[in-house]
Amino acid sequence: MDQLDDLEKQVNELVAKLAEIIQRLQKDIADAKKAVSFEQVKAIENSIARMKRQGVPVRSELSELKLKLFSKYELHQGRIALHGKIQERIGGLLQRETPPLGQRRKRIVNPKTGGMSHRKPSNYEKPLGSKGYSNLEDYLIPVIRLMWSGLDHKEAFHKIAQKLDVRYNTVSSQCTRALDLTMDEFIRQVKSKAIVDHLERKYPDQYRRIKDEFK
Repeated sequence: MDQLDDLEKQVNELVAKLAEIIQRLQKDIADAKKAVSFEQVKAIENSIARMKRQGVPVRSELSELKLKLFSKYELHQGRIALHGKIQERIGGLLQRETPPLGQRRKRIVNPKTGGMSHRKPSNYEKPLGSKGYSNLEDYLIPVIRLMWSGLDHKEAFHKIAQKLDVRYNTVSSQCTRALDLTMDEFIRQVKSKAIVDHLERKYPDQYRRIKDEFK
């Protein structure tokens, strides 16, 4: 019983610590949401860009304010991402099932081969494939770059589909339905480069990455 009591004590300490971390994250997220938003950062950035186009000197205070707000915004997005990861990992741990000792999978005769095979449990879920590509990094950024280099959307889709070993329709879907755009809207936004603003709104936590890729 001593070992069991010790194990229960460790579990209680872990749960208490995790609850403390989650509460602190939730409080920080709520406070930061009131203090800064993506729209504020974007508004200041647009103001600076407009002043540069007009040849108006940009005051250092405005540039410093932009950096300050952007840093706060990135930290806010980092907290949100961490909170999501904690929830996801806790859920993953709870979904794991350990079969009782001595329990074996049922074996059945395969009618096609006559050999023995294992029957999967009724609640079996097929694991995700190995092609866990990122919508932004693996599909959108490469496709947009190819289209900006002179390829039409079909050529770009085929090229990325071949590179990633996926279907053409998969690439097409990642560039349209994933962004809530029709094909015509996607093509038009890529040509006008309005797609960059669309990506910034869709993936605010990847704001800096998008800026660096398309500057």
